[in-house]
Amino acid sequence: MSGPYDGDGSRNPERRDETQEWPERILQGLLIDLGCTLIISGGLRIFDAFSWWNALATMATVMLATVLLFVAFPGTMRGVLEWTWKALRLGATATAWTLAGAATMALVLLAGYGAYSLWDGAQPCGQPLELRMLTAQDALTPLRGAAEEFESDTGKRGCRKYSVTVIPEPGPLALSEGFARLWRSSESKENERLFGPQPDIWIPSSTAEYEYVEHVAVSEGGRLTQSCPPTAKRSDDDTHSLELCGSLGTSPLVLALFPKANAPVADPRTDPTKSSTEDLLKTIADAGVRLRNIARPVPETSGAALAVTPVLYGPRRPGDAEDAKAADAERFAEPADLVTPDAVSLLCRFRRQTPSSGDGPPDDVAVIAPEQALYDYDMGLALGDDDRCHKVDDVDRVPEYRKWQLYPHYASDLPLLDYPFVKVRWQGQDSEERNSAVNAFRRWLKDNPLTMRGFRDRFGKMPSAPAEDREHDYLPRLRTFLEDSELPEQVPSPGRTGFQEILDRIKNARPKSSIHLMVDASTSMGSASGGNGGSRLGRGAAVLQSLVSQLQSTDRVDLQFSATSPSIRLGDFRVEQDAASANKETITRNLQAMSATGRDEPLDEIVEATDLAKGQQDIVLLTDGQAPKSPPGLDSRTARLSDFFRRHGPDGRLRLTVVLTGPATCEDTPVREIVTSLGPQRAGACVQLDDTPEATQAARILSDLRWGRRA
Repeated sequence: MSGPYDGDGSRNPERRDETQEWPERILQGLLIDLGCTLIISGGLRIFDAFSWWNALATMATVMLATVLLFVAFPGTMRGVLEWTWKALRLGATATAWTLAGAATMALVLLAGYGAYSLWDGAQPCGQPLELRMLTAQDALTPLRGAAEEFESDTGKRGCRKYSVTVIPEPGPLALSEGFARLWRSSESKENERLFGPQPDIWIPSSTAEYEYVEHVAVSEGGRLTQSCPPTAKRSDDDTHSLELCGSLGTSPLVLALFPKANAPVADPRTDPTKSSTEDLLKTIADAGVRLRNIARPVPETSGAALAVTPVLYGPRRPGDAEDAKAADAERFAEPADLVTPDAVSLLCRFRRQTPSSGDGPPDDVAVIAPEQALYDYDMGLALGDDDRCHKVDDVDRVPEYRKWQLYPHYASDLPLLDYPFVKVRWQGQDSEERNSAVNAFRRWLKDNPLTMRGFRDRFGKMPSAPAEDREHDYLPRLRTFLEDSELPEQVPSPGRTGFQEILDRIKNARPKSSIHLMVDASTSMGSASGGNGGSRLGRGAAVLQSLVSQLQSTDRVDLQFSATSPSIRLGDFRVEQDAASANKETITRNLQAMSATGRDEPLDEIVEATDLAKGQQDIVLLTDGQAPKSPPGLDSRTARLSDFFRRHGPDGRLRLTVVLTGPATCEDTPVREIVTSLGPQRAGACVQLDDTPEATQAARILSDLRWGRRA
């Protein structure tokens, strides 16, 4: 009988009882399996994030394999296990010393790293590298949010590595002149005032806007344009270059209605995207909604408004009938009471009216705006630079705001704005550090796209809104906010029309304006103005500068200062009528350079001193109204002035617009008497400047001059 004893009955020391052997072998196997698990899990971590589930799965797999091998090959596995255990025991001492040394080194490294972190944290923050970004007014809010998040993500221990300043662009016309003139407002060496901060990044509303500005800048200034990355080596002689780097996201232009007008039009059973804007307008009319106007911003100061204009005009057909139809459409899209330089300014105006208006919104007006800007408005986000249009919390819980919500409607021919990223590199500023920072921001925008801020992707597809992400503003939330509104999952891109072609159509559609600017340069105009600060003259001149910048090349304009100013020789400031860019620049330069040094004179004498040329129709007099309150013989003076207008412009063709900087108002003497004395043809009008942006006030004045004063 075999057993642990030899034949002579003595115990064999080389053999042990099986009941004592198996617990030891199981313990040895578990220790070896645990070591294998740690080694394998550490290897897997290289390829995937560490997880306890990975470790447990590895442990179970190794243990199962060990058991199966013991069952299949018990003798062999017993020998392998004994050899492995002996090897581990022999190396235990060396392993212990190695682990002790590694632990000591780790403690030294941790102590050194901790000391360095404390020292580094005590250091003051360095100056962040400033990046200047120029963008369309419509995209100002989302890009400022993106810039702030970029600064935070790239910062370290509370210190910013980059500082991104986001400023609104002045519109495609002024922008093209700015790039062509090296970002100065004038070519004159006497006037070195910069057009604004020279941008490192420009994000226009569309590629069509980029192409227009790039074409003008290259043709007038010989600048270099490149692809991104550049395909041509930049010459040291290049003053600046533009690099087109692709779309950051899209936003379709929509036709929006207020709730009362939207209710009979909304129909969830139909396709939310109409085949054309003409069909959309017909659907609105068939629903019983009679639109008085479509509120479209001024095309010269808004790339989005310029892009949508040919859609409102309809197909181009040569002939007088087409011009007449375009003229009607242009007037229909320029309501006198809703003229603004951009869509954000219009939406801001609606928001400001919300708390104070008891009558509710104008339900007979449709609004043209980018879908993303409409999202900012409806969701209560900040709108542009106007401090009065800051973010509104809980906008959905305030009944007054709900009454002013705008509901978007879509048409296949409405433009799809694609917001391209354009790198701008200036001579003398084009360092590797700055170029690297611009590239870092562009890469960050790829990982944090504008689809997180109310935009669609570059194909016009609406993104999904992750339920766990409550920090960003995804477009689908507008769908749940406006219960009756249908947002298409994808909007088509109808292609684009060149901006120069659109500008040519606008020139043919609008009546030609002939404007004579008359500026009161009396001493009182140098006094401080209310509201925006600065002098009365400076405030009014800024409005006139904006008015001049919005003129078409077919319009005519001249400038004349009050002849009663002894320090100004009238001939030096007389600018002939022609709205070509060179003449507009001269007028703008003189408006910037003028000073208030003349005497206070009666307003009627200032008007009569106007040097009128043949064909002039509109006098725009900028003044503070600080003439004697009751000048002697006022009745005879106003009668003489009325006679002056009849002689120079029979049938009311010569008109006077008094633009008041304050403190006088339109109801004060002698402004009221002068304006009302000019006959039944409404040849006189008075405008009081307020605290709205200069471009908005200039657009309203110009609209009245073009289309006549409308009630």
